[in-house]
Amino acid sequence: MKIDYIVKEELLRSFPVLVVSFLIIGLLNREGYIPRGMSGVFILALFITAIHFSFMVWYRKKEQIDNNNFSVITNHILSSKSPDEKITEICKDEETKISSSIREHMGLLLVTILLYIAYLYASLVYNMDQIYWILLLLFIGVSLSKIIYGERKANQKDPMRLLVFYVIACTFIFVRYLVLDYPILPILKGSIILGILLIFLVLGIKWFAVQTEFR
Repeated sequence: MKIDYIVKEELLRSFPVLVVSFLIIGLLNREGYIPRGMSGVFILALFITAIHFSFMVWYRKKEQIDNNNFSVITNHILSSKSPDEKITEICKDEETKISSSIREHMGLLLVTILLYIAYLYASLVYNMDQIYWILLLLFIGVSLSKIIYGERKANQKDPMRLLVFYVIACTFIFVRYLVLDYPILPILKGSIILGILLIFLVLGIKWFAVQTEFR
């Protein structure tokens, strides 16, 4: 039996979703926020994965999205344009995509990652003073701004890039907390709350832009 290509792509995407869901729920379970056994943690992670899989298959088929890039699909969901305009937006020149900005500044991204690894290594082996983390954090912030937003004026007005910036910045911070064995749960809760607020901000900006166009 031939499997629909969208179903196949979302099945493959479900594996990392399951792993990430299991790790996050397991962490919350270990800290006592979700009092369940390991079997309960797995079932809950499986349930979240099933919801994600069902929604993605339904939405991609409904909107006829062939591109399986998650950032493209997310941008499509948050967009308030008509289905025809959304499909046209996905097929725009590659230069307008976030991935294009990242490729253009791949050298800067590699330098940032290598510097970050060197910082973590020095912190573990030589017990480096953590005051340097503030300087490194500033450098990472500037680098990510350059990498994600690029030089185009149109990129500066894209609110989706703010979410991408936030997710990548949080990844750098979480890795530091895990490697240096700092308590991660407080910053995890704070980042989730801030992330939800940013999503509402992006939706608000999108809605305001649409209302302005109709006036």
